[in-house]
Amino acid sequence: MSKAHTAFLLHSLELVNHFAPVWDQLPPGSFDIVLFDVAQDAAAAATRKWNCRLWNADDVIGARHKFRFLVSNHPAVGAYNPPLVQQIAEHNVRFMYAAGKTGWNLASWNQLYDAILCFGPYHAEAFSEICDAAIIQMGYPRFDRYFSEQPDLATLKSQYGCDPGKDTIVWLPTWKALSSVSHFDEEIGALTEKYNVIVKVHPLMPGSEPHRVQALARQPLTRLITDHSDNLPLYQLADFMLFDYGGPPMAALYTDKNFLLLDVPNASQDVFTGPQSPDIALRRHFKHLAAGSGDLEASLADETLWDEHRVMRAELRRKYFAPHFGFAAHVAAQALMHMDHIITQQKAGGW
Repeated sequence: MSKAHTAFLLHSLELVNHFAPVWDQLPPGSFDIVLFDVAQDAAAAATRKWNCRLWNADDVIGARHKFRFLVSNHPAVGAYNPPLVQQIAEHNVRFMYAAGKTGWNLASWNQLYDAILCFGPYHAEAFSEICDAAIIQMGYPRFDRYFSEQPDLATLKSQYGCDPGKDTIVWLPTWKALSSVSHFDEEIGALTEKYNVIVKVHPLMPGSEPHRVQALARQPLTRLITDHSDNLPLYQLADFMLFDYGGPPMAALYTDKNFLLLDVPNASQDVFTGPQSPDIALRRHFKHLAAGSGDLEASLADETLWDEHRVMRAELRRKYFAPHFGFAAHVAAQALMHMDHIITQQKAGGW
């Protein structure tokens, strides 16, 4: 069916933003893409650059084909029994895509993986305690270009409809119960008097919670983004960033951005987080605000606060991320190209 030994599972177009830097580092023709619940035409357009084969997940099962390695961000895809990833691969490799929400990130399904590509020391230790997978610290490939490219900020501001004379705030909320959307809409909308305010909602929110997105759209925002476009330009553009939970605040650590955290009631008790989750733990070190506190605008203007945050970001970056700034994708690609050796060594007890 396919000569490629490695495939990537694509169950959302958002994953292209995570995998693409690694695909750039892999030899042409060395990988395929397996689609689940993603339209063939849309996937073909998003992956045309790599000229790789696209397969429908059910077709792979029907052909009784198994890839040597399947790379996925998690295995909870569809109602397959046994799980899809086990049916179509001899060995499974997890590609970590977000550093928050420990209740999800460290779930028991990690035991399905033979190897895990994670961000850095904190998660390497955490994964080693819950599964027997080979653990490789890759850094954060999605943000390689943040360190290797010098962005044209004037052009970026123009592309996003920003006033060149204003600083820019980027708000990247998560979805469902942990989302700050609907809690902070008016407060953040009011900031447009002094700032450019760009909001990109979680890519699954428009389909699952359209009423919240529609309400947010009534605010006088500079730009509201509801598609699967890459977050990287937003990190390049932002002078300040606002987050609630999940991966985006951890990415701000990696990219050394000024940020504030927005609180949602009972977040530390949520099934996807827990009090030790990194996105909860950040609140012990960085300014976090409750909706309606009236402190948002003053915090953004507090230079002393940003000086304190800068020191703490440097300390926590070493905890959570391997220092592969600008070449994390190369590290990940090399690991994938040597995965047979890595898994053999792991099973022999030498990894």
